[in-house]
Amino acid sequence: MGMPIADANIEKKSRVMKITLVPDQTSPYGEDAFCREFCSRAAARGHQTQITPVAPGPVASGFAQGSDVVLINSYQSAAIRAARAAGKKTAVRLIDSFTELPAEELAAIRADLNQADALLMPSQYLARLAAGWGFAGRFHTVPYAYDRVRANQITLVTIRASRTDFQIITSSKFNESCRAGLELLISALAELRLDWHLSIVGTGPILASIQDRVRQRLPADRVVFAGDLPHLKVMEFFRAAKAYVNPSGEEGFPSMALYALSEGCPVVVPRIGAMPELISDGKNGLLFDPGRPASLTSNLVKLWAERGLSLQLIAEGIKTVERHTWDATVAAAFTALEDMVR
Repeated sequence: MGMPIADANIEKKSRVMKITLVPDQTSPYGEDAFCREFCSRAAARGHQTQITPVAPGPVASGFAQGSDVVLINSYQSAAIRAARAAGKKTAVRLIDSFTELPAEELAAIRADLNQADALLMPSQYLARLAAGWGFAGRFHTVPYAYDRVRANQITLVTIRASRTDFQIITSSKFNESCRAGLELLISALAELRLDWHLSIVGTGPILASIQDRVRQRLPADRVVFAGDLPHLKVMEFFRAAKAYVNPSGEEGFPSMALYALSEGCPVVVPRIGAMPELISDGKNGLLFDPGRPASLTSNLVKLWAERGLSLQLIAEGIKTVERHTWDATVAAAFTALEDMVR
C-alpha cells in the first residue's frame, strides 16, 4: 500500500524562510540537540531560525511573529495550538508511537496533530501508524540522529568480553501496554540456564505487580529494579551490560536500542514495529519472534555461547550509529519545510 511520504533526501532550492523552532524540553542532557544542530546549519541553507520554548497552557500573543513556518520538536499540544492560532504553517517532528495510551488520550493527541500541516517521522512504522490515525497532512521521512557517540567503545569491548556473568539491561514505562513484554522477558529468563543478571530501568503504575511476578518466577538476587535514571546513568548501564533487551518493540523509533549500540552493547529486540528498520538480524543485533519467550531465550543463549558474535555485533552496531548523522537528519528536515512553503 502506497504511503504519502515525501522524498526528503534531495535538497531543493527554496526562498529564504524564517523558522520558529519549539524545542523538546524533555531532551537528554537538558539540551535539544535537534534544534541546536538545525540552527547551526540554517545559514548555510539560506534560512533564519529562532528557538522559542513553549510551556503548557496559554501562549502569549505574538508567538512566531514574522516566521514563515513553525517546527515543533516532539508532540506539544500548546505549541501546536499556538502555531495554528497565529496562522503559521506547522510541522511536528514526531518520535513517539503513543501505542501505550488509552483510546481517549490518543484521540486528543490525534486531534492536535491533525492541526499540523506535516509530520516529520523517523520510521516507516510510525508513518503507517499516523496514516491509520487519519492524519490529513504530509508525511516526511526524517532520520533519527544520535547526539553523542562515545570514544571509549572499543576499549570497553575487551573489558566486557573478560567478564563471566551475563549482564542484561532493559527499560520500561511500567504501564499496562508494557505488561505483555515484561511477562515475556520474565518467562524467557526463567528458562535461561547461565549466570545472568538483569537490571530494569524505569518506573510506573504496574511496577509493584511486576516485582511480584519476578519474585514468583526468578531468583531475587539476579534482578535489580533501578528506577528512573538520568540519561547519562543509563548509558553507564549499557557500557556494563552484555545485552540490551527490548521486550515490546512498539516505539515510533527504537532510540534506546540505538543508544545501546552507541555504547557497544549488543541488542536483542522483537521482530516488530520499527525494530527491523534499525536492526538486521545477526549483523548489528538479534531479532526474536514477538510473543515467543523461547525465541528470546534462544537468542540470549546464542549471544552468550557463540564465539565472536558479541564482538561482531558491537562493531556493526557502532557503524550503524555512525550512519545516523545530524547532516542527514537536518537536511531532510529542511527539505520538508521548504516543500511546505513552496
